[in-house]
Amino acid sequence: MTDLETRIADVLADRAAKASAPGGLAERATRRGKRIRRRRLVVGTAAIVALLVLVPFTGRSTGTTLPAAPGGADAAIGSDRGLLHFDVDLGRLPSTLTDRITVTEWVSGDGYERFVGQDDERKPIVTIWLTGSAARADDFNSMANGGSTRNLRWQRGGVEGLTVLGSADRDLLPKVADAVRLGATQRCVMPIHLSELPAGGRWTECQTAIRRSPGAASLWVYSGLTLRRADDRTVFIWADSDQGATAGPSAFAADREVAGRPAMWRSGSGAFANGLWITDFAGIDLYVSNYESGPADWFTPDEAGWYATRLTPSPDLNDPATWPRRAVG
Repeated sequence: MTDLETRIADVLADRAAKASAPGGLAERATRRGKRIRRRRLVVGTAAIVALLVLVPFTGRSTGTTLPAAPGGADAAIGSDRGLLHFDVDLGRLPSTLTDRITVTEWVSGDGYERFVGQDDERKPIVTIWLTGSAARADDFNSMANGGSTRNLRWQRGGVEGLTVLGSADRDLLPKVADAVRLGATQRCVMPIHLSELPAGGRWTECQTAIRRSPGAASLWVYSGLTLRRADDRTVFIWADSDQGATAGPSAFAADREVAGRPAMWRSGSGAFANGLWITDFAGIDLYVSNYESGPADWFTPDEAGWYATRLTPSPDLNDPATWPRRAVG
């Protein structure tokens, strides 16, 4: 696995297994996540189940930089890739926890949503999964039990939740769950826009991460679009603020031009190994690839180029309010 694939895999390591994914993708994704976590974490697990009372939302929380989306509070968790139906009030948590969180990652998936507070190295400090399915929450819980994390299962207003912390912070689990603000709808935005999907294709996940510091040169850190083709093959579009650093500048050797920019086609047999790499997509490190591990002869340079030519970068990477209202369509 190259540094480029490792960078993407590390960010995706805590993603839940997708029960509807074809060809054993869920099993492979779970194994990949567990392998990565075992290298990072000390062995030792525990799970706690609790029922929390509903805490009404009374205003915008502290610590988030995503634009609000009024009017969508009644929609179900995971019902719209372009929306997040909750927020996390980091101001309710001790500074011993929140001072370490410099990046907030938000995910809106097919039937689930997620928040991850990360440190400067993009490693998770706190993870919160939300879904309307108890079975899916059980899957999240099992997947998280791969290292020294401590987990709290909770239910509130028809929403199944899972909060995950490192073992040193496990006493804060109830406080973190209490900081979740259901009904605080936000837009899952990113500084790229895909104008169309192939016939029969659909958008299955929005992933975006932003820095908490308003003084940062760029608030945006990275974003990912997960797309499902008509034949259920999965395409992943990765956009990163760290140009060239995913594999080192010397690893990029342009062998074609796509969308008017130098591009490189990479090929291999692992997840994310086949893909079109553009190191400077108007200030964005762009990678359009297959998702599944194993041979991926079905994903070709022409198909990757089809997506790249339909992507438009935002002129302002520092202001999420100016990014496209929806990343796709």
